[in-house]
Amino acid sequence: MGSVKKSLWAAAGIGAAAAAGMGAMTAAGMRKAILRRDKTEAQWEAKLNSRAWCGRRDEMRSGMEWYARQPKEEVSIVSRDGLRLRGDYLEAPEATACVALFHGFRSRGQFDFSMVLPMLYDNHVSILLVDQRSHGRSEGKYIGYGILERYDCQQWAWFLHAKLGGRLPIFLEGLSMGASTVMMASELPMPASVRGIIADCGFNSAWDEMRHCIHKWYHLPAFPFLHLINLACQIAAGYDLKEVTAAQALGHSRLPVLFVHGTGDDFVPAGMTEENFNAAAGEKRQVLVEGAFHGESYLQEEDRCRRELLDFIHKYSEGYPPTDK
Repeated sequence: MGSVKKSLWAAAGIGAAAAAGMGAMTAAGMRKAILRRDKTEAQWEAKLNSRAWCGRRDEMRSGMEWYARQPKEEVSIVSRDGLRLRGDYLEAPEATACVALFHGFRSRGQFDFSMVLPMLYDNHVSILLVDQRSHGRSEGKYIGYGILERYDCQQWAWFLHAKLGGRLPIFLEGLSMGASTVMMASELPMPASVRGIIADCGFNSAWDEMRHCIHKWYHLPAFPFLHLINLACQIAAGYDLKEVTAAQALGHSRLPVLFVHGTGDDFVPAGMTEENFNAAAGEKRQVLVEGAFHGESYLQEEDRCRRELLDFIHKYSEGYPPTDK
């Protein structure tokens, strides 16, 4: 009997230790995955210096410095859950369109779009550069992987429509999580001035992206770790990682979509864009950049990506605003 009791106590101890370990891993995973963590300017500089960026680091820095010098208007909205969200509006001379730009996970717009910003401006495209919730100047504690941000994107679109008086066509563009944000928002009611979506290296769902990262970098199975993180998301942040997918939203939308992705992306596999492309119900075009890493398609094939982007904006700007007969 004594040996049985010892065995039971040992098993209980092992179980408790395992439960404590999984709890600690879940908490660490949640902190890494969804809790706000702001970077210092020194950390942004370190990020710029951490990779080769296709040999375009100086041009990226130049683009960020160019943007910092521009006379921007700080604008804001209040999200449906009461957060003050901020962005900058930069009006281009003789503007023919406006693009709202949504950055990626733990990033910021002037970094993700450093080389795109001056290009758009020089081509008479006004810019709304958004600080997504829980990033930069915007309020928020939890990152929502597009699930929460899709409603923010919708509100920004209506804000722009009102600000511009419906005069200019609007395009919603995102990179990485920002791309998932604009894709997931595509099924929501939008003003008639929203003419298209531009999605660069976006994932299909928060669940799929986390599962990929957990497996690739931590060599862990989805069960139980991702299930526990999802439970924590539901309790703390109020959303489910499987709540919506980009493919599902695109299947309900008639908005034209330009998809861009690098085939060398090991953070968000290019297969996710192919899945989203196949699901999109509206007019669509897919641009795959051979060998480009995550978020580097524009850096690697600038001429091609610039041409595709401007052609898309021009094509779907035609006929807007409609003329009265």
